Amino acid sequence: MNAIDKLGLLAQLEDEFCELNHGPGAPLEKHPAVDYIIQPFGYSVNEIEEVSVREMIVPVCNDCSEALQGNDWILFYCFECCSSQWVYKKFAKNRYRHNILWLRGCPACSKEFGGLYFSDLKALVDNPLFLSRMVVSEVA
Repeated sequence: MNAIDKLGLLAQLEDEFCELNHGPGAPLEKHPAVDYIIQPFGYSVNEIEEVSVREMIVPVCNDCSEALQGNDWILFYCFECCSSQWVYKKFAKNRYRHNILWLRGCPACSKEFGGLYFSDLKALVDNPLFLSRMVVSEVA
């Protein structure tokens, strides 16, 4: 994603709403987005060069942004159908150390599981996951 695309996203943020699941019984009101999750998908050519084939851009509200940065919740996000599911880590059957698990196919959209990708927000020093937290020189 180039700098002009990033500035365009920041300019559109005012009109965006959170696209994540807010749980059963959550009010159907639209939650204003305060940031974007940006997750590049691609491959490594070598230790230095990476190629981003596709970027997932997901608007998130303040509550979801805080949950993603905390240690209590994990987000399962299917990038095929854009559905999401929150899991409280203390009740999870498995021990997860990542904040987001990106699924390629889920029970809602596919009968075949296509893969699992993960994001560890605390480990992403060179490649921030939230657009608003990128270094200004990277955006402008």
